[in-house]
Amino acid sequence: MDEKRFETEEFFSASLVEEIMKEFLWPTSYKVIDNGLNLFAEVIFPKCTFLISDDGLGGTDLDFTSYKGEDLRINISVALWVRNLRAADLNLTKRLSVWPNEEDMKTDLRNTMITLQAYFLPFIKGEDDDLIEDVKSFH
Repeated sequence: MDEKRFETEEFFSASLVEEIMKEFLWPTSYKVIDNGLNLFAEVIFPKCTFLISDDGLGGTDLDFTSYKGEDLRINISVALWVRNLRAADLNLTKRLSVWPNEEDMKTDLRNTMITLQAYFLPFIKGEDDDLIEDVKSFH
């Protein structure tokens, strides 16, 4: 029996992350590292690093992976939750379709950058040591 696999088109890439990030002003320099597989992009700021990846549903997910040289793993959803912050309060752009597509990926990346800019610039700059403690107390 000939089985056909269902494959979705990939829209996420490190170059797309870099393209969208250039639309925003950041408080310090950064590098976007491509893992070569388009599974995630590592964004390295001097005091903070995060991984942004395709969530498998046509959107993105973000994990902070280091802060001031210390390894950690804080998902952006958890960081928002422990601070009682809501991305929905930022009037973000809605997706166009329930199916993954290039425009929705760009929209989701922009929304992620807007969320980072609104709530996490102090952490990115290395000026928010309390976030780690807030997350620890949550667990």
